[in-house]
Amino acid sequence: MNYLWLFAVAGGAALLGIALAFGMIKQDGQRSVLAISGAFVVAIGALVLGLYVASAPTAPMRASDREGSQQKLPAAATTEKDLPGQ
Repeated sequence: MNYLWLFAVAGGAALLGIALAFGMIKQDGQRSVLAISGAFVVAIGALVLGLYVASAPTAPMRASDREGSQQKLPAAATTEKDLPGQ
């Protein structure tokens, strides 16, 4: 699922970049070559960073059980008795 969202976000950015590059080339072709090449370098860097983040491990999740032992952990959900002024 992470790769689907990565493709959606990166694909939308790529389409926007292509539209901007087309407009820049239509206005001033010689000057826009450096800007477009810089945009490609940034896009490739963002893709590599996105793939790294998508493949990084996440924190382990502890499933709930009948005894509710997940509520006894230090990072358990807040209850009413934990709130100030109660």
